[in-house]
Amino acid sequence: MTKSKKTNIAQISNPFLEAFVKNNDLVSFKVLLYIAKAKLNEEIDINKLEDKQTYKVPLNLLNISKYLKLDTRTIRNTISKLNSTSINYRKIINGKDKETFINLLPAGEINYTDDTLDVWIFGELLKQIYATTKYSYVQTKNFIELTSKHSIRMLLLLERINNFSENVAKRKRYELEELNQMFGTKHKTYNDFEKRVLIPAKKDLDKHSTISFLYTKNKDKIKTRGRARIVGITINLLENQPRLF
Repeated sequence: MTKSKKTNIAQISNPFLEAFVKNNDLVSFKVLLYIAKAKLNEEIDINKLEDKQTYKVPLNLLNISKYLKLDTRTIRNTISKLNSTSINYRKIINGKDKETFINLLPAGEINYTDDTLDVWIFGELLKQIYATTKYSYVQTKNFIELTSKHSIRMLLLLERINNFSENVAKRKRYELEELNQMFGTKHKTYNDFEKRVLIPAKKDLDKHSTISFLYTKNKDKIKTRGRARIVGITINLLENQPRLF
């Protein structure tokens, strides 16, 4: 697979994630991600999945509870919420601009006696999740451990930076307007953005992810009275060994 295709697929997956992170609904996202990955871990050909066909995913309720660190009641409420929730996103397919509306979990069944959970998920959604999580850094365990929507957005941003050509440094400079747009924020100063987004996201990724970042505040080179004005933030990709304790 060429680098250009890799980048395009990563961009296609963004609308799917936005449906969750914009509302900070991380629990629903983690449960859905776990369900999809359980199906994708089977010996299936992703290209043969029918978009509008549902596929059964049998799960062990105790295993999902342990992995996600959620109690049974929370999992039950989340399944119910996913069953009543739909998302929509637009993408270009064969040169045609199409918008898709899809129910996140068409059906689900919990057997409390046997501690089993059966759910059904659309093939189109499986493809979207596959496109989101197929790369080395954007993996299920990384997402599961994160505690903030900003951390998830930063993880995706770092994956984009990682997709730069081999002869390009793994860093990128952004202005405040760009940062606000990418993270869905409206901070008026770089210091506010640092306090509310960068510091918490870095702490989260340093602890839980195999990839993190360093950042530099770029200051105006023109000398003025007082402190130099911040004119940008440079984010540097950093491979990381998550802390165990």
